[in-house]
Amino acid sequence: MFLRFGFVLFLAIALPCVFVSCDKDDEEEPYDVVIDFQDVNILQDPGYIENAGAGLDGIFTEGIISFPNYYNTEYNSWSGFAYSQMHDVATPGYANQYSVYALNDPQENRFMVAFLSDPADYSPKGSFTFSQPVKDLSFDVANTTYAALAMMNGHAPAEKFTDTDDWFKLMVQFYDANGSPLFFNGQNPEPREILLAQGTQILNTWIHISTIAEPVSKIEFSLVSTDNGDYGMNTPAYFCIDNIKARIVK
Repeated sequence: MFLRFGFVLFLAIALPCVFVSCDKDDEEEPYDVVIDFQDVNILQDPGYIENAGAGLDGIFTEGIISFPNYYNTEYNSWSGFAYSQMHDVATPGYANQYSVYALNDPQENRFMVAFLSDPADYSPKGSFTFSQPVKDLSFDVANTTYAALAMMNGHAPAEKFTDTDDWFKLMVQFYDANGSPLFFNGQNPEPREILLAQGTQILNTWIHISTIAEPVSKIEFSLVSTDNGDYGMNTPAYFCIDNIKARIVK
């Protein structure tokens, strides 16, 4: 996968304990877990939102990772994770919710789209789990076109981002098998911040994230924005994830 580098230095400032790298092939030993979604058979309909998982159980399973997908038959809506191979970077709005906003991404690339809306309280958070604890974990993240264009141009109720006081962040928390948050170099186990947009600088490529946390059994994501209203966050609560790599803790 090709990368644009102009935005990476901008993001690194916000990541004191999560490391951003543009070199995705620097592993010292083979990874036990390599999930790039390229073998997924995606139909013309971009995401499997109505029948997630082989057993229609609301779970997409990739190796040792379980990605939940919650489908609401009453409202024909979903949240969680869905497969996609859409790369439309020009069409605004909800109808284009599955496209990654990566200007130089190959059209054949496949990935996961995350729409964070907790079924319990509709807060912008979600998670996936590992059936075995892992270490040396890394993955790529990107904006969706829906969120990016809403921040770039405005899309009611989302407002256009205009200055550095406007921002959109992905918060990432790692947990062990007991559900305890993991520490980083003796610091408090607070979520790590990944800056997806600030002012008019909107992330327009995949960026590579790695962590020293271990042993990881669960990753919890949440999205936060300066654009909020009476019903919560106005910025569309979406991001994309791809190229998950890790080594199993022996």
